[in-house]
Amino acid sequence: MILFSKLFHDLDELTKTNARLDRLEEYFQTASPEESIWVVWFLSGNRIKRAVKTSELRMFVAERSGLPIWLVEECHDQVGDLAETISLLIENRENERSYTLCDIIETFLLPLKGMETSDRKVLMNKAWDELENSNLLPFHKLLTGGFRMGVSKGNLCKALARVGQVEPAVIAQRLAGNWTPENLSLRQILDPVEGETGFCKPYPFCLAYPLLEKPENLGLSSDWQVEWKWDGIRAQLLTLRGKGMIWSRGDESIGESFPDLLECVKALPEDLCMDGEILAWGTEGLRPFSRLQRRIGRKEPGSSMIKREPVKFQAYDLLRLDGVDWRTRPLSERRECLEKIFANLPSGFPLGMSPLIKKGSWSELEKLRMESRKRGVEGFMLKQKNSPYESGRVKGFWYKWKIDPFLADMVVVSAQLGHGKRSNMYTDYSLAVWNEKKELVTVAKAYSGLTDKEIAEFDRFVRKNITGRFGPVRSIRPEMVFEIAFEGVQNSGRHKAGVALRFPRINRWRRDKKPQDADTLMQIREIADAQDKPEDGGPKMDQSGNLLLF
Repeated sequence: MILFSKLFHDLDELTKTNARLDRLEEYFQTASPEESIWVVWFLSGNRIKRAVKTSELRMFVAERSGLPIWLVEECHDQVGDLAETISLLIENRENERSYTLCDIIETFLLPLKGMETSDRKVLMNKAWDELENSNLLPFHKLLTGGFRMGVSKGNLCKALARVGQVEPAVIAQRLAGNWTPENLSLRQILDPVEGETGFCKPYPFCLAYPLLEKPENLGLSSDWQVEWKWDGIRAQLLTLRGKGMIWSRGDESIGESFPDLLECVKALPEDLCMDGEILAWGTEGLRPFSRLQRRIGRKEPGSSMIKREPVKFQAYDLLRLDGVDWRTRPLSERRECLEKIFANLPSGFPLGMSPLIKKGSWSELEKLRMESRKRGVEGFMLKQKNSPYESGRVKGFWYKWKIDPFLADMVVVSAQLGHGKRSNMYTDYSLAVWNEKKELVTVAKAYSGLTDKEIAEFDRFVRKNITGRFGPVRSIRPEMVFEIAFEGVQNSGRHKAGVALRFPRINRWRRDKKPQDADTLMQIREIADAQDKPEDGGPKMDQSGNLLLF
């Protein structure tokens, strides 16, 4: 357990991605394969489910520490993390034993499943009696499912790729789907296989700059390919030898969440890579992003979920075909070939092509762009017709001509310390509007938008006006008003206010307004109702990009 505990604490302290990759590589080069495969499993986002209930843990800790349950809960509120709270409250023992990670999993974690509460308590006390102090926090993190430490699955694949000298894409393919340390070994993950290193390998995404000037400055509109800017998940769909994968912009393999899209692979050409967007899309057309969120992160959704929340891959670029890299060819040529591919696809597949906007002048396009919200999109994408598919953000080729965001005045009701360089300043704010009872209800959190000078000034205000402490959160006197920009609103049963904002950020500090001048929950709900109708899913477009009215 020494190597694992050191890895845990090191990763928890490191802040730079490359440093974490170096540390992971060092660990996998040193640790035993039997221990390493469990670490890979945990870092892939898995946990040992139903080992122990949170309520049981609090009760066990209260009994062992001699503290009342309410004080344990108060400590949890102050610390903000259950695993860390338990580690701080558990009494140290002198008769510590040395365990390996595999020993801990087999002796304590796995046997907890299916036990009666009384037996769980005995086993938990045995663990607390015998584990070394440095192992307590990692043990509790594994127990509660909090073993993440800022390592994404994409970075995990990069670290393993260094060790095995194979492509990260190959590692991701081997880690895709449901697997366990019992049916997949570290050797199987790392061993290079001849001819496999190019399988379903994604390309770096081409990104667009925001259009900050008048579109007329770009030249003739006829030189630009104009498409709707879709509100979904940017992804690449790849095929090879009858198999397929879907990659997100974050270098994550997400095909397991969308098996209905991978079913289309059999109808697509060989060794293909398409860039596009995954959208929530029913028989009635485009659905709001909130419907897509129900599929995100869900491993192997069942048939009922797929039927209830169907999706579509809306393609807008061709990057590879029959093993040939098309990225250096002009966009107009890539588009023409993509159209031929889709012309030969059978009907009924959840695949589509992003329609082109045929309007002529920039002024005509501007008028059409104003309909974006009715269509459920975010504006236009402008792409130079002779542009190659570049890696990253290259100015001059692609632009996103977005509609203006929604704006609302909100009252700051609480604050929390930031992260990194701002970890000693209150930079994370909760914002509220007035409900029908003339009460302030929180509707958003924002972390960006103020200048360094404004942050320092507001930090001083927070420290002088704290009215309550709830773990890391500090409620403050509701006196300051911020203008908040956001991309949309959806009705949500998970939030107390009944709504959730998309991409909220601070637009400006409204020093000219008092709290009573802030907007109301009714105004926010009106935006949500326009976007997320309960029966038909809100505004939609058909495959050609035409507005569907009901």
